[in-house]
Amino acid sequence: MKRRSLLLGALVVPSLAHAQKVPTVGFLIAGDPEPAWTLFRTAMTAAGHVEGHSIAYDFHAGPSDSAKLEPLAQAMIDKKVDVIVAVLTPAITAARARTSTIPIVFFGGSIETSKVNNIARPQANATGVVSSSASVAGKALQIFHQAKPQTKSVALLLNEADPFHVPLQRDVEAAAQAEKIESVLYLLKSPTDMPQAFDAMVQRGVDGVLVQPSLGLDRAAELALAHRLPAFSFRREFTTDGGLMTYGADQADLYLGMASYVDRILKGARPADLPVVMASRYELVINQKTARALGFVFPPMLLATVDEVIE
Repeated sequence: MKRRSLLLGALVVPSLAHAQKVPTVGFLIAGDPEPAWTLFRTAMTAAGHVEGHSIAYDFHAGPSDSAKLEPLAQAMIDKKVDVIVAVLTPAITAARARTSTIPIVFFGGSIETSKVNNIARPQANATGVVSSSASVAGKALQIFHQAKPQTKSVALLLNEADPFHVPLQRDVEAAAQAEKIESVLYLLKSPTDMPQAFDAMVQRGVDGVLVQPSLGLDRAAELALAHRLPAFSFRREFTTDGGLMTYGADQADLYLGMASYVDRILKGARPADLPVVMASRYELVINQKTARALGFVFPPMLLATVDEVIE
């Protein structure tokens, strides 16, 4: 099922006109809004917040380009939201560029791209959760090599507009070198360039492709299957969209951590006093339907370590 198109405007959920003012949380995400939007609201409910009664949301989603996301960040600032939740590096960059006073709780990227100088005491208006996704992506490449031992080359499908591509490329290329695998870089200026990139990968004869999530996982999964290329990433939704394999942080667990921080800030805590935390739970997920379509057979020993199999 295709994920709905990106929303380039705002959605305030729900209307609280004529009611006592309740805290408003701005939610800014780069790229596909789901499942992050639903996971975060579910986590906020678990923290005791009732949407429409004790909490309101100002939702914005846009392309994975911080410059294009900055007007959306400004729109939330103009509405005087109490906290901004920023998801993925372009959204984090956009929010931080527009405010140094409104608390920001972020997820995604790395310590490097989030511009946090002290993870124990951020000493600014931003804190959050990171998942070491660059090094995790390197681990995903190693797992792919276990699944397909004859692998000689892997394409890296990266998003030039997302600053996270820099540490991601560095860590994955290091992992590829250690595995004695050639890494072939496809650095795209726009997600619209993906079809041509996949055509080039087929012509090059790569054995698989690692996809950077901010390019759009559903479209990447569709193109990979159409081109009969085994594709993997580090966000679980890639496998639910039809990608072959993912290894990455447990998304639901991450959003529980973010919701906890938002809740504490709304109750008076300062972001500077809340340490940036690293994801602690990781999961390996495979899509057997896609594997069958590609004629890809996972070794039994690897299957024994899988956390979830999508049929």
